[in-house]
Amino acid sequence: MNLFSYPKLYRAPLLLQLLVVSIGIVACFGSAVLISLANNGAVELLPFGLLFLVIGVLLPIIVLTSKLVLFEDKIKQSNLFTSRELSLHELQGYRRRVVKNATMIDLLPLRPEQKKITVTRQFAEDAQFVNWLQSIPNLDQIDELVVAQEIENDPSLGATPSERSARIKRWRRRLTIAIYVYLAMSIGIFFTPIQRSIVVAYLLSGPWICIGLLAYSKHFTLIELDKASLLKKLNLQPLLMFSAASFCVLLIGIRPGILVFPIDWQKPLLMALMGSFLMTLLVLRLSRGAKLTWTGLFAIVPPFVVYVGGALILINTEFDARASMTYRLTVVGKHLTTGRSVVNYLEVSSPRADYRGESTFKVSAEMYGKTHIGEHVCASIHPGALSMPWGNLVPCSIEQ
Repeated sequence: MNLFSYPKLYRAPLLLQLLVVSIGIVACFGSAVLISLANNGAVELLPFGLLFLVIGVLLPIIVLTSKLVLFEDKIKQSNLFTSRELSLHELQGYRRRVVKNATMIDLLPLRPEQKKITVTRQFAEDAQFVNWLQSIPNLDQIDELVVAQEIENDPSLGATPSERSARIKRWRRRLTIAIYVYLAMSIGIFFTPIQRSIVVAYLLSGPWICIGLLAYSKHFTLIELDKASLLKKLNLQPLLMFSAASFCVLLIGIRPGILVFPIDWQKPLLMALMGSFLMTLLVLRLSRGAKLTWTGLFAIVPPFVVYVGGALILINTEFDARASMTYRLTVVGKHLTTGRSVVNYLEVSSPRADYRGESTFKVSAEMYGKTHIGEHVCASIHPGALSMPWGNLVPCSIEQ
């Protein structure tokens, strides 16, 4: 016996409607102020005024006219501008996804030309909707059953089905622990007095650990990010992201002196693009026929660009053993930037026409505090291990 009556109408909660209307009123008021200022001569404010006007009008209209109507044999979602409708026989099934701790339900159609309907948390938890959803296949559960069967039938994981399932679970636990350890190292290695060679080795090793695991077993992945693939494979994306993020930490100025940019940036940029392309090809080669998607490709290319660029700059400075040219410079200014971290800069000038180094140097907090405007410092211009000249700033010795 059906205890629910149809159709049932769902709308945004009243408090959300009031909030959106309030935002719209504020945006329209701001638009009026900006357009008024633009009419009085501040023409550059006109685009912002029009943008605020569009937001103030469209946002409330979309939210207030949005509704979800649940019928016994279909579902309809609409607002003032769009309308989607799917009947039960047109649905392939549903999947759950979590967005910022909120569970969303995606109703997926059988035909690719039809668009999915996404049901938000406040509707998805309604008892009548939950009851209606039981007549539709749960694609997440189906994937889990298929993957469990594939794992149990894979002889490379062990002799028995239980041993194979246990091995994947054991790998997953170890990978989770490794990710947390790597994250802790990514944070702590830049704030503790660890030996410089250890820092360099850590920075250079990250992506090659991922590539080594890809080569070791087909049950690791870097490019397959869909839910079904991640049920049967172990995701190495966090390790790759942390290795790239470690170079980003250096780029914002923490522990200055480890990563020193070349004087000319064009060569390292070109080499970073070429190196990331080669590393991407290597990952695709080791992925053993994994399904390639644009999402998976874009998930690895940016971290590889950051890593290769940072690694080249690091190698260029750390392994540069050739003689450098020293220039005596005058400090003409100093400043620091604040935000997530404090970065210290000294501004310098040189009377020598052959000086081709930087006019602003990023320095340690100690050197920044001890050096005053008008004093002299020395810049060493190094040829670079990869023939990319770079410079660093040091206090001048007595001889200089």
